Amino acid sequence: MARGNQAKNPEKVGFKEMFGVTALSTNNGIAAIFMSTMFMTFMTDYAGLGAWGATLATVLLLVARIIDAVDDPIQGFIMDRGKVGKHGKYKPFFLLSIIMTTVGVVMLYILPNAVTKIPALVTIWVIVFYFVYDIGASFYNQNLLFRTMTNDVSERSKLLLGPRVWVMILGMAGSAFTAIAVTLQAATGSFKTAYMILAGVAMVISFGLSILGWFLVKERHVVEQDENDKVKISDFFELIKTNKPMMLNFFKNIFTGFIWTFLFAAPVYYVKWAYCADLTTGALNAERLGTLSLIVSMMMLLPLLLGTVVATPILKAFKGNFLKMHIFDLILQGGGGLLMFVLQITGLLQKSPVPFFLAMFLMAFAIGIDFIPGSNISMEIMDYTIYKTGKDRSALTGVLEKFLEKAQSAVSAALVGGILIAIGYNVDSVTGDYVGELSKMPTMLTWMIVIIGLLPAIMAVIGILIIRNYPIDQKEREDIHAYITEHQTHKEVE
Repeated sequence: MARGNQAKNPEKVGFKEMFGVTALSTNNGIAAIFMSTMFMTFMTDYAGLGAWGATLATVLLLVARIIDAVDDPIQGFIMDRGKVGKHGKYKPFFLLSIIMTTVGVVMLYILPNAVTKIPALVTIWVIVFYFVYDIGASFYNQNLLFRTMTNDVSERSKLLLGPRVWVMILGMAGSAFTAIAVTLQAATGSFKTAYMILAGVAMVISFGLSILGWFLVKERHVVEQDENDKVKISDFFELIKTNKPMMLNFFKNIFTGFIWTFLFAAPVYYVKWAYCADLTTGALNAERLGTLSLIVSMMMLLPLLLGTVVATPILKAFKGNFLKMHIFDLILQGGGGLLMFVLQITGLLQKSPVPFFLAMFLMAFAIGIDFIPGSNISMEIMDYTIYKTGKDRSALTGVLEKFLEKAQSAVSAALVGGILIAIGYNVDSVTGDYVGELSKMPTMLTWMIVIIGLLPAIMAVIGILIIRNYPIDQKEREDIHAYITEHQTHKEVE
């Protein structure tokens, strides 16, 4: 019976492929942990660079986002220009991504002592290997691969689920990396050596798992390209002019992409001063802060994980209509943010952390659910480009989205930093007590909820108004899938 069902649906993906894409995501997920949550601390505290470490890391991260504006379109151009070979069209770039991210991260955490003694040399070392990592990470665009593996929306959702859940599990495990580094430091006598061992071992293991996954996945729907049809940088600007679904989704993401970054930009500050401190004296209850900070971390991971797990059956309830499901998710995200803001201005939120965590859970849960329909929209836009132009420009269609994600994270962090600077934020580094102007703290807390709650609610409403005009209907969707199936390459790919 199972074989009969599989024969009826040639787009069905099996366990081997789902395991493959999940294992494939390991290297990218582990590298992200080292480069997002640990890199700044390593550079400032443990790399042996002194005050220069903080300056170098801060400037590097800022400049990297500027360079991404130019670099991402070029990488999209390179990927779309790739030839269809034995392993497909986009799959070889995932192998390059695994190699580059591994080399970049490991070399950044090695930092030889002879290099750290010369500021100019350490600057060159860090810049070179940071961009080895950054370029490698940009080559990992899983939607490109998933689009070529199946045309079926439900099957694409299955492919999305494994890597999403696995990367979140890795994120939870990554929260123990600092404790592991402390243990290694006790054994080696050096935090620098501890981080070097930790990064080296973790990246080598993740490299092996991702290589295994790489061999297990197979591109099916690779569209044949005319030999005379060369991919040009100008194609990117042509897409901006002519691809209405891509641009509509991009303008929607300008707003809705901030919901995630705003929600997780400031909750630690709010919880710390709203629930763990006496704002008449500035005294901090460190024990309570430890407990509530742990809950904040869980609210950043568990609802996202739960939302991702239930997203596929919810999509079935929407009869596969991922656009309607996406709008529903935005309503939940905006509703949670608005609830949080109303509770703040009425004074109810400050009385207990329970309503805060419930609203945060609702928003994060909706964001977790939204990963499936959001990714399906991105893949459909890649399909649409092929259908309308006869050209596979899948990587170029995702360039604006990837750059936007990076820029929004930077903007969110800068916004929180601006509020802290505006109130003269000042904390005793020994006791953790607040030693700045206490009368400004209630205002700061309200502004933090504006960032976490009100702005996401506004962004959700704007996003819904924009995406309602998404032009691809079910009839055209069927035509798109038929076109891609008809024009896919007959070359054997692995």
